[in-house]
Amino acid sequence: MRKRLLLITITFSISFLLMGVLSLFSVDRLNNYIKYSDLMDHSGFVIDKIYDAEKSIRDIDRGERGYMLTKDTMYLRFMNNAVDSLHGYLSVLKALTKDNDSVQQSITNLNASVAFRIGALRNNIAYVDSSQSSVPSKFYYDSRQLMLDCSKILHTMHASESLLKESRYRDELFYEELTTKSIRWLLGIFCLVTLFLFIILVKEFRDRMRYQEELQTKVIDLKRSHAELQEIAYVTSHDLQEPLRKIQVFSNMLLYLGPDDAGEKQRANLERINNSAQRMQSLIKDLMSVTTLTKTDEQKKLTDLNRMLQFILINIDDRIKAREAFVEIKLLPALHVYEQQIKILFGELVENALKFSKAGVKPSITISHDIVFGTELNEINVNLQHKKFHRITVADNGIGFDNQFISKMFGIFQRLHQEEDGYEGKGIGLAICLRVMANHEGYIIADGQPGAGAKFKMYFPVEGG
Repeated sequence: MRKRLLLITITFSISFLLMGVLSLFSVDRLNNYIKYSDLMDHSGFVIDKIYDAEKSIRDIDRGERGYMLTKDTMYLRFMNNAVDSLHGYLSVLKALTKDNDSVQQSITNLNASVAFRIGALRNNIAYVDSSQSSVPSKFYYDSRQLMLDCSKILHTMHASESLLKESRYRDELFYEELTTKSIRWLLGIFCLVTLFLFIILVKEFRDRMRYQEELQTKVIDLKRSHAELQEIAYVTSHDLQEPLRKIQVFSNMLLYLGPDDAGEKQRANLERINNSAQRMQSLIKDLMSVTTLTKTDEQKKLTDLNRMLQFILINIDDRIKAREAFVEIKLLPALHVYEQQIKILFGELVENALKFSKAGVKPSITISHDIVFGTELNEINVNLQHKKFHRITVADNGIGFDNQFISKMFGIFQRLHQEEDGYEGKGIGLAICLRVMANHEGYIIADGQPGAGAKFKMYFPVEGG
C-alpha cells in the first residue's frame, strides 16, 4: 500500500513538473509569437505611413504643376494641405521608428530634402506669379529634383521596412508553429499522465473494495468467534460453578462430621479442597465480570465525573477511614460515558491505590484532569499524537512498581505482588479497567517507580477533536 502511494506521489510530482516546464515553455513561445505579431502590425503601420508620405509628395507636385498651368488658387490650397499632411506623416514615422537608428537617419535626411523641396516650391510659385513667361523657371527643375530625392529616400525606407516585415513574418510563423506544438505536447502528456493515474486509482479503488469485502468477512468471523467466547463464558460461569458448589457442599459435610469420624490430616485436606473450590468460584466470577464488559447494551449519557467520584468515595468510606487516606478530586469534566462501567473503572483504581499503599504512610490519592494531545500514546498508535484527549490521572504515593512490568500488569490474572507479600487481589482489576477504556474508544497507561507511587492515566477522546 505504501509503495503504491509512493508511486502515485512520484508520478503526480513528475507529471506536474513536466507540465509546469512545458507550460512555461509554451507561455514563453506564446509571448514571442505575440511579440512578433505586434512587430508585424507595427511594420505594416510604418509602411502605410511611408505610402501616405509618398502620396503627399506626389500631391505637392500635382498642386505645383496645376497652379503653374492655371494659376488657380485651389491648387495652392491643395498643395498646402499636402505639405501639412507630409509633415504630420514624417512626425509619426519618426516616433514609430525611434528604436531604429538607420531609419531615423533616413527621416532626418528626408526632412532636410522636404525643407529644400518646399523652399524651391515657394520660389517657383513666386516666379510664376511675377513672370508672364510660360517657360518653367530654374526653381521648378530644382523642386522636381528634390522631389525625386525625397521619393528615393522613401523608396529606400519602404524597401528596408518591407524586408524587416518579411523577417518578422517568418519569426511569427515559426513561433506560431512552435507554440502549437508545445500546447499539443502539453495536452498529450497531460492526457497520458491523467490516464495513467486514473488506471492506478481505479486499481486502488478495486483493491480497497476487495480489502473491504475481506474485512467484512473477517468482521463476521470475529462476531461469530465473539459469540462463541460469550457462550464459553456462560458455560464457565454457570455450568462449571454447579460441580464446584457440590464439591463445597460435600467437603463441608465431611469437614463437620466431627473428630471421631475424620482424622486431623483428613480435615486439613478437606479444608484445602474447600478453600480451592471457593477461590476457583471467585476467579470464575471475576472472569465473568470481564467478559460481560464486552457487551455495551448500556447507552452513553452525559455524566458529571465529580459527582460520580463522590458517590464512589461514600461507598468505600469505611476503607478510606481505616487507612486514614486523603483523596483529592480536582475539577473533572462531564463526559458521555457508560455510567456503570465508569463507576467500576474509578472504583477499581481507587481500591488499587488503597490496596498498594506503603506501610506506615497515610495513602494520598489525587485525581486530576487536563486536555492533551496523544503524544504519550505513540507506543500504542503513532497516529494518535495529533488527536485531543481528556486525560484523567489517578496518582498515589503507594509502593509503586517497576515500569518494565507495565505490559504484564493489565493482563487477566497477572499480579506484580503475591499474597505472601501482604497484598490481596487476583489480578483482574486492571484488566477490567483496560476493557472499560476500550469500550469508550480510549486508552489507559501506567507510570510508576518502586517506592515512589504510581500514576494511571486515562485518555478519553475529545468530541470533534
